[in-house]
Amino acid sequence: MRVLVTGANGFVGSHLCEFLQRSGFSVRAMVRTTSNLQWIAGLGLEFAYADLSDPPSLWVAVQGCENVFHLGAVVRARDRSEFERVNTAGTKSLVDACARAGVRRFLMFSSMAAAGPAPAPDQPSAETQECNPVSDYGLAKLKAEQAVLEASDRLHSVIIRFPAIYGPRDRDGLLLWRWAMKGVMPLLGRTFSVIYVADAVRAAVLAAEKDVKSGSVYHVSDGRCYTWEELAGIVERLSGRRLTKVRIPGWLLPLAASCGELFGSGDSIFNSDKARELMQPCWACSIDRARAELGFEPEYDLAAGLALTFDWYRRTGWL
Repeated sequence: MRVLVTGANGFVGSHLCEFLQRSGFSVRAMVRTTSNLQWIAGLGLEFAYADLSDPPSLWVAVQGCENVFHLGAVVRARDRSEFERVNTAGTKSLVDACARAGVRRFLMFSSMAAAGPAPAPDQPSAETQECNPVSDYGLAKLKAEQAVLEASDRLHSVIIRFPAIYGPRDRDGLLLWRWAMKGVMPLLGRTFSVIYVADAVRAAVLAAEKDVKSGSVYHVSDGRCYTWEELAGIVERLSGRRLTKVRIPGWLLPLAASCGELFGSGDSIFNSDKARELMQPCWACSIDRARAELGFEPEYDLAAGLALTFDWYRRTGWL
C-alpha cells in the first residue's frame, strides 16, 4: 500500500515515515523544495515536492496513494492569517485533492489546541465537549478539522488531537532541557497531558487502519495528567542536577515570550500565541474513546519517554 505523509521531514513526520516503512508500507514523503531532509534522506522514500499553498502540486502528490497522513502545518507564524492560509486553507485544498483522487483514508494530525483547555484535572477534555481554542494556532487547526469533517461523506477521514508530542529530534522540548542543564527549570503552567512520539505515530496508524466511522475524532495521550513539578522532578533525576524551580506567573508569559527574553529566540515555539495556551491551568485529555474504538494503549509514560529522549539528546550532542 502506498501512503502519503505530509510534513514528512519534521520531527513527528520523520518518525511516522520510519514506522510506516518498518510496517511494510510504501511511503511517499511530501516535502517542499526548501525542506531540510536530514531525518529522512537515507530511508529510501519516494518524494513528492508540493506545498499546501499550491493546490495543483497537491493533486500530483496524492495520485496513486491509498492513505494520506496529514501532518503538514505551521506551528509558529507572524499572524493569524498565516496560520489560516497554511493550516486551514491548505488542509482544505489537500482534502479536496484526496477526495477527487479516490484516496481511501485520510488521517489528520490535529492538536488539543483546537479543542481548548480542560475544565480541571479530574475533568479531562473529551471529544464530545464544545471546542474553545485560546490561540490563533488552535483556531486555525479547528477550522482545518471542520474542513475535513465537511468532506467526510466523500473522503473517509479520522482526526486525532494530540497534546504536546516529545521525543528524539524534538527541538522545542530541547529548550527546557538546556535550561535544566543550567540548573533552572521554569514552571510554565499547572497540569497537562503529553505523549511520546513512538506512541503518537502508532496511534495514528491504528486510526488509519481500524474500521471506524468517517469523521471520528480521538484524543490521544499517554493517559496521564502531570504537573510541571512532576516534570521538573523527572528531569532532575535524569540530569543528575539539582534544579531551581521558577514559577512563571501567567500574566508574565505573553510579555516574556514576545520579547524573547525568557526563551532566547523569536523563532521559539514559546511565542506570544503559545503563551496564551500556557496561561491556561489545565491541558489534560481523556483517551477513553481511543482505547475503546482504536484499541490504543500507550507504552511510554513521561518518565520512560523522557529517559529515552534525554539519552538521545546526549548521544547526538544536543546537550
